[in-house]
Amino acid sequence: LNLGMSSFGLLSVLLVGGTCILMAFHRKADGATEPAASTSVSASLRKAVYTAFVLVAFMVVGPGLVLLNKHIMNMHNFRYPLVLSSGGVIASMLVSHAAVWSGFAHVSAESVAAVKGAQWFRVALPIGAARAATLAMGNAVYLYLGLGFIQMLKALAPSIVLAVMCALGVRRPTRAAVWFVFMIVAGTMLEVKGELEASLIGLALMMFSEFCEAVALVLTQRLLQDRKFSVMESMYIVSPPIVVCLSLAAFGMEVPRMVKSGDWRIVVDNSADFAGAAGLGLAVNWVTMMLIQATSSLFTKILNTVRCICLVGLGVAVYGEVVSPLEIAGYVIALSGFAGYNYVQMFPDAASTIEHNVDKCICKNISSPPPSPRLGAGAADCCEDEAMPLRDGERSRRPSMSESLEEGDAPPKVAEILG
Repeated sequence: LNLGMSSFGLLSVLLVGGTCILMAFHRKADGATEPAASTSVSASLRKAVYTAFVLVAFMVVGPGLVLLNKHIMNMHNFRYPLVLSSGGVIASMLVSHAAVWSGFAHVSAESVAAVKGAQWFRVALPIGAARAATLAMGNAVYLYLGLGFIQMLKALAPSIVLAVMCALGVRRPTRAAVWFVFMIVAGTMLEVKGELEASLIGLALMMFSEFCEAVALVLTQRLLQDRKFSVMESMYIVSPPIVVCLSLAAFGMEVPRMVKSGDWRIVVDNSADFAGAAGLGLAVNWVTMMLIQATSSLFTKILNTVRCICLVGLGVAVYGEVVSPLEIAGYVIALSGFAGYNYVQMFPDAASTIEHNVDKCICKNISSPPPSPRLGAGAADCCEDEAMPLRDGERSRRPSMSESLEEGDAPPKVAEILG
């Protein structure tokens, strides 16, 4: 197992190197002029190979980083999540800045000016602090909860993101989105109830990590959309404050304790594992950026959910974790709510249709007596605004229940309710 985990260091280097080579080839091929007959075929082939590589890398590096961090903390007894989280973000900062300095990537003057001076503290620092807390707490939770249960709890993320968006006034959610979020929350509550080895400290760390991640996502969305930052510009500008926040917290809370206890020798004795964790942390950020560019953010979220499901099965198969039937039922409900939430986010018209159908069902389920024989079945319809097209293009509505009462045709029980 130790040899397998150490090999992730080499794997991360190969993935990042292959990523850079493919991106350089992709750029060079796009700028080259080819005969018109072969352009479409070769471009489609390059895009297919590029996308396939990114998909495979995304499915490998994320679980690889999770398993390697869990291995380092549990098998090596390395109880310093802040120090462990610092390796990946330091590598991301160095590579993103090296890419800009070497001309491989570009950061516009407008983007640099947007975070210059005091703007750095208002724009970049809050995102860096939120992401630093997300990484630190996300690693610490593996000391208290099982691998599969943590992946199940990640299905709660959309509900927390939605709450943060409403609190910050970013967007007002549709009613359909709120309904699916309640479904996610209900499923997560069943997961927690069904977990046989739930830890209060672990649950608190997980909730705080997801809250900080939601804050970072909402603030990053503002950065990418409102200020028109590219993904590379966002990584270039945000990675330094993440390193600053993690380093300050690590040197204040973990490094003195690590030096005093002599646990720094764990890093020296298992340097391959720590190098692999840093390399995989870099690869996760880099490959996620590539996947969003090659597909979409929605596809990335869906694929990440598939990845979490695979990790749940891996926790049962490799680590012998026990998943109760109630926990599985809760996870299925949460995933169904997650799927519905993403569906209404992707198709706003579908959200309106769902809301209309639910309103119609609620309206029809209101207890009311049978309609008057003279008015017919149309009088029982409580949706008074439903309209019917006429031949001349005008619209007319069916008589409402209150209008039926004026004619004296409603039964006494309804007249008492409305009178």
